[in-house]
Order: sequence, then C-alpha cells, then structure tokens
Amino acid sequence: MQGWVILALLLSLGVLHSRGQNGPSELAVPHSLTLQPDLPAQTLSLTWQSDSSLFDIEIFHTELMNVVLNETVAVTAGPVTGQRGWTWRSPSPLECTSHSVQIRARNQQSVSQWSPLQTIPGSDIPEKSESYMYPQDKVVPVGSNMTFCCIVKEKYNFKEIMYKGQTMNATRLSRRAYAITVTNQPASDNTGTNVVCCSPMFTLTGAVVFVGYPPGDEGLVCETRDLASAECSWKKGRDTHLRRKINRTNYTLNGRDCLEANEGKTWMCNWKVWEENWTLVARNPLGTVRLTDSAQLADRVHLLAPANVTAVEVEAWNATLKWSWPVAAYKKLEMICQLKLIGHELSSTRNYSGTGLSSVMLEDLWPDVDYTVTVRCGSKHAFWKSGDESAPYSIHTKMDRPDALDVWLWMDSSNTGRVFWKPLSERESHGALVGYKVSQSSAEEDMWTPVSLPPERLNYPIILNNSSDITVAVAAQNPAGLSQPSAVTTPAYRADSQLSVSELLGTHGTFELSWQPNANASRGYVVEWVPTGCRGLCPVNWEKVPESDRSFTVKPDSLEGGVRYTVSVYVLSAGAASLLQRWQGYSQEMIPAQSVVELSVNQTGSDVLLSWKASAMEHQRGFIRGYTIYLANAARLDLVANISDPEVRSYRVKGLPLSSYKFIVKAYTSAGEDMGLTVAIKMEIETAEMLFVGILVPLAAMFCCLILISICCYKKREWVKKAFYPEIPGPKVPGDWSSPQGPLDVKPSPHSLVHIVESPEWDFSKKGLVPVPEEEEEFENDNIEVDTDSDEPALLRYYNHVVGDGSHSNHVSDSSGSSTASGGSTQTEVTYTGIQSPSSSQGVCDGGGYRPQMQSAADPAEPQGEFEADFQDDSLNTGYKPQCSWQLDSPEAENLSGSLGSPTSVTSSQFLLPESSEEKPQSSNTWFHSFLSGKS
Repeated sequence: MQGWVILALLLSLGVLHSRGQNGPSELAVPHSLTLQPDLPAQTLSLTWQSDSSLFDIEIFHTELMNVVLNETVAVTAGPVTGQRGWTWRSPSPLECTSHSVQIRARNQQSVSQWSPLQTIPGSDIPEKSESYMYPQDKVVPVGSNMTFCCIVKEKYNFKEIMYKGQTMNATRLSRRAYAITVTNQPASDNTGTNVVCCSPMFTLTGAVVFVGYPPGDEGLVCETRDLASAECSWKKGRDTHLRRKINRTNYTLNGRDCLEANEGKTWMCNWKVWEENWTLVARNPLGTVRLTDSAQLADRVHLLAPANVTAVEVEAWNATLKWSWPVAAYKKLEMICQLKLIGHELSSTRNYSGTGLSSVMLEDLWPDVDYTVTVRCGSKHAFWKSGDESAPYSIHTKMDRPDALDVWLWMDSSNTGRVFWKPLSERESHGALVGYKVSQSSAEEDMWTPVSLPPERLNYPIILNNSSDITVAVAAQNPAGLSQPSAVTTPAYRADSQLSVSELLGTHGTFELSWQPNANASRGYVVEWVPTGCRGLCPVNWEKVPESDRSFTVKPDSLEGGVRYTVSVYVLSAGAASLLQRWQGYSQEMIPAQSVVELSVNQTGSDVLLSWKASAMEHQRGFIRGYTIYLANAARLDLVANISDPEVRSYRVKGLPLSSYKFIVKAYTSAGEDMGLTVAIKMEIETAEMLFVGILVPLAAMFCCLILISICCYKKREWVKKAFYPEIPGPKVPGDWSSPQGPLDVKPSPHSLVHIVESPEWDFSKKGLVPVPEEEEEFENDNIEVDTDSDEPALLRYYNHVVGDGSHSNHVSDSSGSSTASGGSTQTEVTYTGIQSPSSSQGVCDGGGYRPQMQSAADPAEPQGEFEADFQDDSLNTGYKPQCSWQLDSPEAENLSGSLGSPTSVTSSQFLLPESSEEKPQSSNTWFHSFLSGKS
C-alpha cells in the first residue's frame, strides 16, 4: 500500500516538473499585488508589479469561493512608478462579504502561475457578529439597478428581504450574507425607499435609498426693478425627488451662494448691483447644471405697479385718472402705459405714453356705466416687458339722454294697427328709463297728442281715420331727459288675399331673403316678420336694411320651428312705407301637431267615401304636402292611397266586401306624417237593396222548395197515390148469394140514371165507372121501357148473377154492371148517365146493411178453379160491387142523394168497411217512413 502512494507522488512530481518546463514557469508571476477598496463607490483598485502587459484576473467571494470575475485585461505600466493598476466596480457593496483576488501574467504562448490570494474582509467575518444592511442612504438616479445585501446576526436565521414592502428573491453570498438585486428603480417619495431584512421572528436591519433626478433648471434671466439692483430668475426643471437637505439642489450666482432662492415654478435670486454677466450653477448628488445670462441695465427694465390710482373728474362720456410711482427714478424714464377698462358688456385696452407718465384722460366712455380700470407701464426705450399691473379701480359715469328708438308701425287691418319699438340696451338708454312718450298726429290736425307709457310697455295701439294717414312719434325718457323722437307714418294695409304671397322655405332655421331694388327706397328697407294669422298683440319683429342692400337673413334666434311666418319687405321713403314683397314660410318644418279634423266615412254600395278637413294652421307646423290613407289590418298598416294634392280632402275606396274596416288618415309635411286620425265603418247592405233581397230571397227559396217537392212527388208518385188516395176495397156481404137469378128493380136515384152496359168481354183499359154522355144515354135507352106517366123516377134494374160459365154470360154481364172496380168475374159495366129526377130512389138491403166483399158466394157444386183464376186476374182492378136488396121504405133512402154520383157507391150512404183478414195485409209503417225509405 505504501508503495502505491510513493508511486503516485513520484508521478505527480513528474507532471509538475514537465508543466514547469513547458508553461508558466517561463513568465514571472506578478508581485506586490495590493487591494484598495472604495466602499461608497463600490470599487476595488488593484496595483501590482510585472513585466507583462496582459493579465488574467480572478475575484472570488472568499467564504464560498464563488467566482465573481474571471477576465483577461491589458494593463500598461505607470510612467513614473512602473506599477500597473486596474479598478473593478462591484455589483454589490464590498461590505457584504470578503473578496479574494489573484492575478497571473499571460502572453501569446504561455501564462504564469497565479499570484497569492489577496483578500479584503467584509462585514460577515466572525469578528462582526451584528446584523448589517448595505448600502446605507445611497442616492441613485431613476431607472438604475442596485444590489442590496443583508448580513444576519450570529445565531439568527434569515427569512426575507423586502423592497418597498415587496419580498424579493435573495441570493446567498456567504454563511451570513444574502443579497437582492432591484432593476429600473422608480423615483422615491419624500422620505426615500425602504429596504428591510427580516428573520422569522422580527426585523433584523434595514436601509434607505434615495432615487431621483439631477437638476433640470433652465432659463436664467436677470432684470432690474429700480434701475439699480438685479433680480435674476429661472425656471425650475422637473422635481428631483430628493427632499433631504444634504441631497437638495444648491444654487450659486456668479460664485456666490444664492441663499434667498425661493422654491416654486420660478426661482429668484436678488443682487444689489447690476453686473451685466451672470452665471448660475445648480448642483445635487446626481448632477450639475450651469446657466448664463448677459444684458445692459437699460434693456432689462421691469417697472413696478402704479400706486394710488384715482379718478380726478368723471363725466357721462369721459373721465380723468391719476396715479403715483413708488420709485423716484421713474419720473425721468420714458415709458408707455396701458389702461384696461372693463364695463357691463364692454372691454377695451388703451395705450398712453410720456416721460414719468402719471395721469391720463379716458374718452368715449358710455353714460351710466360702471367701469373697472387697471394700469401698467413699461420702458418705451428698448421695451423689455410690461410692468406690474395696478390694483383695480372703479368709476361710474354720469347719465345722458337716451338714444333714439327703433320704431315700426304694424297694420293688422285697414283701420287698426299698433306701433312697436325695440327696447334700449343699457348702453343705449344712458341711464334707467322712466317711461316713453307717444305722440300722434294727422295731416288734418297740425298738433300732437302725447301719451305717457311705463317703461315696460313696448307698443301702443292706433286707430286710423279714413281721411288721412297718421304719424306716430315715440321718445324714451330717463332722469337726464327725453331722447330724440322717432316718427313713423302708417303704411297702407295689404291683406294676404290681395297679394301674390310666395312660399318661403327656411334654411337651417333661418330665412334667406332677396328682392329687386326699388327706386323709391331713399331711406332703405324694412324687413318685417310676424306669425301668420296672429290677431291682437302679436310678436312683431322687424329690421331696417340700408338702401344699398338687396338681401337679408332672418336669424334663428327670433324664429320658432313649426310656426308659419309672414315675411314682408317695405320700402322706406319720405312718406309712408309701401309693401314691396311678401312671403309665407317656416324656418323649420315639423310634423303636424294635430291630425286632420272632422274625419267622416260614408258607404255608397260597395264603396266608402272618406272626407275630412285640414287642421288649424297653428297645428300644421309646416306646409301640408298631402295626405296618406291607411287601412288598419291587425298590427300593421296597409297603404291605401297617397294624395299629393293638399287641396283634395276626400277619397273613395272602391269595391269593398261586407266587413268591418278601420281607416287612418294622416297629413304630412316635409318633416313627416302626423299620428293620424282613425275612423271605423261596418259595411252593410243598403235599405233599397235590403228590400229587394228581402223579397227576392224568400221567393227564390219558395220556388226552389216547390221544385224540390215536385221532383220528390214525381219520383214518389205511386207512394203519394197510396198515401193520399188509397184504393177503396170492394164490399163483402155475408150470406148466400146463390139464389135464383131474377130481376131486381131498383128505384134509381133522382140525381142520376145508371145504364147497364153489357160487354161480352172485359175491357181492362177501363178502371171503373165511366160517365156516359147524354146523347149516348138517349141512344142506349131506346130499348128500355120507361114509365113516363108515373111520378116515380125510373127504376134501376139490377141483376144479381152468380159467377158461372160462359152459358150465362148475358146474365153475368147484367149482374156485374154495378161495379167494375171490385175485381169480380162479371163483365158488366155500370155507367152513370146523368140526373133524371129530383126524387130519390128508395131501397133496402135484404141483408140489413151494405158490406163490401171481394168475391160472390160461389155455388159449392161449381168448380172453383176457374173462379180463383178469374179472381186473381181481376184483383189488380178490384172495384166496388154494390150488392143488396133495395127497400123503398127504408129510412136511408131519403139520403141517397148525397151519395149518388160517388165512385164509391151507387146508392149506398154507408161507409165502406175495411177488408177482411183474408185480403192482403197493409204495411204497418207510416207514410212518412215510406217516404224516407223511398218505397213506392
């Protein structure tokens, strides 16, 4: 083990020997290194001896051996001592920690060995066990960077460093030293910026830094106030923010301290003797400023303010002022003085000059006006600046007679008018007015009739005589007297209807007027404007224009928007004014204030006539350019018409269906539409049409109903026949009708004669009884024996035949002639031939009454097949068969006249009995049900 150690030592010695032969051993090590710290400047000056000119310098924080600087520098030797020196500025205060320095020489081929370390101790060495903060009370410019360090007391712990109350990031320099760096520092307040070092328990130490600006003074100027001494002033620059006395800016004037310099925007320094050349030096810890000025005394005279300014004499139009000077030398100085007068609505500046000037006369003043006067003067020769201004002095001028009034006479009718005059301003009245004097005269009466009016009256009514014009004179009065009277002669009245009045459009609230010149305008023109349609005391405005002018602008301060004005131009001559031109217009048109009036709506058929009237002129607020008509439809308005002619005040809306409508009529000017007036109408049929419709509609409905009923009845004709005219069932007589055949004499009815017509075969085209004409009746009765001598009517011979075979056809024909519609098997037709006798037949039925039956009692011995077949064939034409024995003494015989001629019976007065149950049953449904069901 020891052998290995010896071997390593030998090797290291060999390496060192070889390095000494090839490297630094060839250059001499710098020697005599000394360190000289400058603690306030935070600089470290190094001096050493060496033959080389290029050196490597290393600086360490000694305790932790942190390299602070490693730099190669070229340093030349001093010419006298031969020493070489170099200064390093430390970023942190040198007191914060110990610093060690070593140096070596260098050339292009080799370097020397490092010199021994040289150390300067800091405040963190064990011998100094207290807490420290560096730097203390340092003054730095705004925007600079700065490093603060804190040395913690022995046996205490470090927590933080705070700059202006804000914790900063700290760097450890040694066992007890910590540092922070602040960049771009802002200006400090009056007491500086505080930096505090704290432990976990309490504040250890702190420091104050003052951050500010160097002096920025400028503009040194020296002048004399008393023509002997000097007073120098300059403008102070920006605030240095250095408030401590030792840090404040110090001033010296021509090498002497300017102790009397007073702070402010302008600083001054007085000197008893004028020296023509002046130098001012301003110095503080951050810099120095040097200012110079030079001038002759006569060129820098700045006079003091005049004293004891008073008014010696004051009149209505002028006043005399006097003052004194505080410096006797001013009496010989050529000077110029400026007087400034300020009065009510008046302000002027007047200049006066003279040697030692001390009094002036103020002219062209206004009577009865309060003035405030100030005086200041300056040297007239090489004028430098005006002197100080005197204290204000007040004067009040005396009163004088008022100026003449501006008078105009406005005619509102052919024989009435009113004279107006404009009020006088304070400058024109020359004193408080006490009233007006109005005098009136006519050509017939060479005398004036005066009237006194109070000062608040500005008009007076007049009444014209039909014979001559009237001249009115008006004068203002104040305590000093009456003004010159202003006279005006009544102009001829011209109504608007007598003239061609032009429409006048305003421009930006004004009226631009122009007219053709008139040769009679020897005294100029008068422009008059008054609200149109005004009656009584109206606001009349007028302005007089020189005869050379041909135009005039009515300013908006005398006009009101939305009001129609009548503007007239009059020619002024020696006599009465004459009207030259007239307009009507609005300076600014507005939407109408009121809608149309008396809006009405009338219906004419399917048309609607809307009519209305225009609103009053004072509500129109502009020229009515037309009307718009809208139809209100839910939440929107539909335009119906736009009437561009304002004279048209009606409109017809055509072709409206029956409904309710709401119309809105709006008037419009160039500014827009008004709110509109609404009218509603419900369209209805008119009276004549109502009467026509009331008659026509029921007739048409009835006609339609008849047509429908006819159609229905035609389609249901069979059902109607059965419902309203049912077929009459045949009679059914009980008993045995098989008795032998024999003639039956029946007394005929007094009203008809029945002929029995035999037919070998049945004619199916015949439905029942057929009336026979009289001529046929006579022909057929040729073979009948009639007892003409008897008072009794001819008897109806009736044969009762039982239905049999063809051998009994003649008898069957006779027996069946009493009924053709009963549907029997007989072939006899019964015909009514007319009325024969007023007497009635008498007969009784052997069976005690009359009963309908569908068939005769058949002989049991006879075959039934043929009878049934015949019955079935004839069932469709079932008719009425009277079968009974007549009894002449029956009480019913006398009532036969009411039943004869009926298709239901020949001589019976009994009602027909319903068919037996053997017949076909009828439907139980009602005729209405059958009608609805469509059955026939």
